Parts: sequence; structure tokens; C-alpha cells
Amino acid sequence: MPSKYQPQLSCWREDLYKGVYSTWHQLSNNKKLRYVNDDYCEFSRRTKGWEWLPRWVTIICLTMLILMLFFAICILSYVILFETEGKLIFVPCWLFFIYLAYLFSQLFFYLIYAPYDCPIRFNRKTGKVYIYDHFLLYFGSLQTFTRSPFRVKEITVKEFDWTRIQAVLTSISAPMSKGGMIRSYRIECVVCKPNTNSIIDHFIFTTDSSLSYDEWIWVNSYMAFSDKNLDTEQIIEDDYEWCIKINWPEEIDKKSKASSLEDYNRINGEYKN
Repeated sequence: MPSKYQPQLSCWREDLYKGVYSTWHQLSNNKKLRYVNDDYCEFSRRTKGWEWLPRWVTIICLTMLILMLFFAICILSYVILFETEGKLIFVPCWLFFIYLAYLFSQLFFYLIYAPYDCPIRFNRKTGKVYIYDHFLLYFGSLQTFTRSPFRVKEITVKEFDWTRIQAVLTSISAPMSKGGMIRSYRIECVVCKPNTNSIIDHFIFTTDSSLSYDEWIWVNSYMAFSDKNLDTEQIIEDDYEWCIKINWPEEIDKKSKASSLEDYNRINGEYKN
């Protein structure tokens, strides 16, 4: 049975229920909660990332590999332009090396410039959701291959109404060399047009190697003010953080922390004038 939210997301598995799942079971945040108070909460979307040593080793190796690829591209370019015989044979290799250099450049700039986390905020007093988004969260999509690697520092911040957000589970599987399959799961939130199931935007809420609905269940209870059974333990920030810090725009930071709709409208008016 296909998803009721259309157009259906790639690798769709199931549509998730939106509402309070339990009022007495202890609900875990799966160690993703960055901050919570009576007005808003902030969830981490950080994947298991690179510590400083493997990150720098990878950067050095990628630098050497990219330089080797550019050297090979220069040699092949000379052969194609100035040699008279058999030069067409080298054209596919030249294109392949350019493609590899582009992909490795994407990863290189990601390791250098991408923020260490892309959090998401839920304000239950105003019913707003705020996304701190980075395009490499969607690595493997068409955008990865069409976007310039020099734009890797760009952050997109979006605001949505909680009432227009639904969630679906997607999964990707790949074969293992020793047999069997490895599967990863993602809870993706879809944003629909008012009173319809037509998707106008979507974002990743959480990813995991095992099937888990913990964060989505937790957020549903929190937004419904049913928080007596919520695990509110916050994650401990690592001593090591990459140089690119989380930097919410001032307007969004204030609006996402508003304690009422009146407060939200006042802040919104200040920045519109």
C-alpha cells in the first residue's frame, strides 16, 4: 500500500502516526535531546561523526588523492589535445577522473566546512518547527551531484507549522560482502499543504542503523503537553567540536524561543519593520 502523502518519498516504508503514543510508558529521546524547557526543545541530528584524528587523516589522504587526480587529468588533457593518434581512447578516462575529483572534492569540503550538527527546534507554545539544514544531510540525492562543493558552508534555516508536519519511515538496504544485508532507517518529516496530503517540502528528522521511533514518539508527546513520562536527559556536548559552530540567525533564534504566540508576533513585527 503506497504512502498517503504524495508525491511519495523515495525508499518509503510506512506512514507514522501523529499523536500521543503513551501517557505512562517512559519515553526515550534516544540520547538526541540537546535542550528542553517548557517553551521549546532542540534535537540533535548529528550522525556518528569524525573525531579530530580520523578527520584530519582523511583530509590529508583526500588532499593527496585529489592532487593525483588533477595531475592525471592534466596529463590526459595534454594527450587528448596534442597527440594525433588514439586520443579518443583517453576521453572516457578523462571524464571519469573529473567525476572522481568532483566527488572527492565534495567530501573534502564537507570535512573542512560542514557544521558538526544540524539541530531542529520544536516550540510547543507557538506551534512552530525550525530546521537548521545542510544539503549534505541528503547525501546521495541529485542535489549532491548538481551543487557546487564551494557552497558547502551554506546553511538553510526554515520555519514550519507543526500542524502541517507528518512523518514517514524510509529505509535503505545494501548487500554485505560476507552475505546478508545492512539496512539504515530514517524518519523523514513531510510538510503538506493545509488540509491536504500534498507534500511541498520534507526534511530528515533522525537516522539510525536500527528501527526506532523513539524521537518521533517523544516529540509528539512534548508538543501535546503530555510530558510527565518524557526522558528529559540532555546529551553531553563533546569536548571536541569542529570549527564550524551552530549559528542560528538572530531572528529565528528569538522566534524559536518565544513563550507565546503574542511574543512570537511581537518579534516577527520587530524584524519586518
